[in-house]
Amino acid sequence: FTDKTLLLTYLNAKGVILKAFDQFRLKTCIDFKPRDAEEYYISIQKLDGCDSYVGRRVANGQDLSIGSGCDTKAIVEHEILHALGFYHEQSRYDRDDYVRLVWDNILKSKEHNFNKTGSDESTTHGTPYDYRSVMHYSKDAFNNGNGSTIITKDPKFQNVIGQRLEMSYYDVLELNHPYKCSKYFKIVSVHNFNEQISPSNLSVIIQKSIL
Repeated sequence: FTDKTLLLTYLNAKGVILKAFDQFRLKTCIDFKPRDAEEYYISIQKLDGCDSYVGRRVANGQDLSIGSGCDTKAIVEHEILHALGFYHEQSRYDRDDYVRLVWDNILKSKEHNFNKTGSDESTTHGTPYDYRSVMHYSKDAFNNGNGSTIITKDPKFQNVIGQRLEMSYYDVLELNHPYKCSKYFKIVSVHNFNEQISPSNLSVIIQKSIL
């Protein structure tokens, strides 16, 4: 979504989602507003699991799933960051300098979630590897019962990875770069959920919930 416009419909867990939106308003120049008739928009739905495309991929409603057990502020932030173009932190092309994957402990059906993204299709925007990123998997993510799947090369971060409290400093820094936010922490007024906001510079567009 290079034009800073995401359009969203069919919200569930509305309270948690709106809290996540407020964090983007507070820390970035990205805003949210009801969808009108735009071709590209995000449709937040309660589907299976927590899931989103990376970046703008689908016209006429791009699904973002906040399923059962996914309705926390940080998980919503995680999925919105995917829609805004973020891959998982442990998918960085330089990840092998910072973590070791234990492939024998990863569920076979989930191995694709640990693939690296090449430097030809992604960028770090010069930010350091972020163990505290809300986009980083936990040490036991998708394990098959035989132990941890991710080992941090710096042991003090082993129990840090996978935090789902909030976007980290570097998450915000990296997000503000491609979206050309003039300040890293910009306070934006909170708009009424049902209010139509005039389409000016920035918008992530939401349609009224039909829960």
